[in-house]
Amino acid sequence: TKDNPLAVTLTGFIPAGGLSIHSQDELQSILAGRSVRASISPLQRTFISRATTTPRDLELQLQLMTAYLVDPGYRAEGIGPWRKGLDDFFARLGRTPGSALGEAMGAELSDRDPRFTRQPIEAYRALDYQTLANAVTDRFVNGAVEIALVGDFDEDEAIALVAGTFGALPTREAEFREYDDERRERSFTDDRSPRNVTHKGEADQARVTYIWPTTDSEDWELGSRLTLLARVLDLELTEKLREELGQTYSPSASSRQSEAFRGYGTFSISASIDVASTDAAKAAMIETIEKLISDGPSQDTVDRARQPVLEAIDNRFKSNRSWMRVTDRAQSRPQDIERFLGTKERYLAITPADLQSLAARYLAPASAVPFTVLPSPELLRGENPANASE
Repeated sequence: TKDNPLAVTLTGFIPAGGLSIHSQDELQSILAGRSVRASISPLQRTFISRATTTPRDLELQLQLMTAYLVDPGYRAEGIGPWRKGLDDFFARLGRTPGSALGEAMGAELSDRDPRFTRQPIEAYRALDYQTLANAVTDRFVNGAVEIALVGDFDEDEAIALVAGTFGALPTREAEFREYDDERRERSFTDDRSPRNVTHKGEADQARVTYIWPTTDSEDWELGSRLTLLARVLDLELTEKLREELGQTYSPSASSRQSEAFRGYGTFSISASIDVASTDAAKAAMIETIEKLISDGPSQDTVDRARQPVLEAIDNRFKSNRSWMRVTDRAQSRPQDIERFLGTKERYLAITPADLQSLAARYLAPASAVPFTVLPSPELLRGENPANASE
């Protein structure tokens, strides 16, 4: 929430705190030689625990996951190294144009909403396992659980193993909570004025980024079109910048649509460049967008952008990881299977006119938030910010 934006920050360190009856060091000895691991991560509306194991160790893996869900140890030594590394972590922020942009972007796009803004180091120092336990214990004990297994195992045996671990826990909530309240609201700023950000890396490095608001991930067809539009812009921006600036810059374009935040999504184009080329890069990037809106992409460009997507789709069932994308929410979100299996048909149906219309709808230059990341004044004066006193 806005009132407690760091509530689940320490979730990933739960395994480091061991279990109530075994420290992490003891667990490492107990589990030596076995293909099991513990991990718990916070997503926007759920927690997720992932592991890769073997058929022989499947039961032990399920036992370990179940134990961490209901009986974490929260030993203080689990976050000791993290606490000691906070100063170094904060000192590294902004050391590259990408890092500086990452630190500024969330705050600027969402009008300083604390959920998307880096908090002061003191706020992180104040975190401990007790505050984490207060935030997550009820969900770990009572929240719905969905279990997905992919790989080489006997189905009936696997069901029995789940029944003896997760299935042996007391009755839990049957459905995932929607959290259909203000927590699912995220604004995109109305202020489209240029943002200038400084970094403390190399004095000749700069970055130019434009970000537009789009929408959430509910519309499958729209999502595929936005993704392909980003790939088209990858190609066109690369050609334009190399033609205009005569250097092999590697610009990027991306579409990100939120599953958690209603109506929220972003489309961005970005280029890491030489600081002397900043103005020329901006002009070339905007010209590329304007030409896409006025003329649309060629059929050849769309085909070149689409082909790697189609190849990835054809290869998607060649790994356990890809199968897991279909399986992980098959019970609570069965529509995701339909969405996944219809991906190729959606991409094949997209035309250059579709992408031109989409660019006109979302990518008007005046609708973007422009970011320019330049070296700090100390760098431009030849000083080393790392050695500068505060």
